[in-house]
Amino acid sequence: MIETASPTGPRTAQHCEQLLSNSLETIDVAGDFARLGTRLARALQPRFAALFDTRKLEVELVDTASCAADALEETLGPAMHHARFALPVKGLGILASARIGVLIGEFDRMLGGDGDAPEDARALPASADRFSRQIEGEVLAAFAEASGREDLAAAARGTMLRKIVPSSAQAPVHLATFAVSRPDTPKFMLTIAVCETTFVEFAGEAPVGKPVRRTLGELPLDRSPLAHVEMTATATLVDMTLPLHRIAGLQVGALLPVSIHRSVPLSIADITIALGAVGALDDRVALEIHYTALAKDI
Repeated sequence: MIETASPTGPRTAQHCEQLLSNSLETIDVAGDFARLGTRLARALQPRFAALFDTRKLEVELVDTASCAADALEETLGPAMHHARFALPVKGLGILASARIGVLIGEFDRMLGGDGDAPEDARALPASADRFSRQIEGEVLAAFAEASGREDLAAAARGTMLRKIVPSSAQAPVHLATFAVSRPDTPKFMLTIAVCETTFVEFAGEAPVGKPVRRTLGELPLDRSPLAHVEMTATATLVDMTLPLHRIAGLQVGALLPVSIHRSVPLSIADITIALGAVGALDDRVALEIHYTALAKDI
């Protein structure tokens, strides 16, 4: 953690070679993806509760895994319906998948039925397909909230995975499985998948918030009476999760392997205002800002 004013002067931060030499293999991509999955579960819960008209509904991240890109269809299993959400132009995004029979059953249950659906169903009837679009809309909104990517949009949907997933997805694919639980109702399982290369670029480019524009009188901020108000800024180099038994067993001299964030968040009062890369300035650690949520003309 760094809690200090940013360095001033004409010199710029020079990257620490040892820290920036981390490759995809050494960066905790799986951990970052799992943390995104946890945020997504929280964002899905109120949306699904409203959609399924059930107060006692919980969404839980039950598993994360990875597979080769060419094994994605086999890993997801047969008779699946897919929806891909992507960023404009670049095509970067995520895949949401659920069993066709389960989607049909959920729609039947919404109509007061028992939720039974043929196990060998390979296509969604028009009515269930419309309901599936509602589910996809809630997943899209929840993912935009969890990731900060409000520019995500629906890109493709259907049952044939090879027509939905770009052929450029060659890196390992990370998958997160969610269980939607309701009283006296079978769990509704949903899987989110994203290739590693896409996730790293996707997360690295994610905006930390909308540009903040506010009026502070007629004077620009650098000449405003507020210009010299001091605020504590915190740059988080590392965050990590540890099981309780590891925490309880910590001793002097214990070594905990950590991975430096590729994009280090800079926050004030728990609000992320910028992203940057860790570097060195003379004999001090410094943060070189690559993205800021603050508009140039505030």
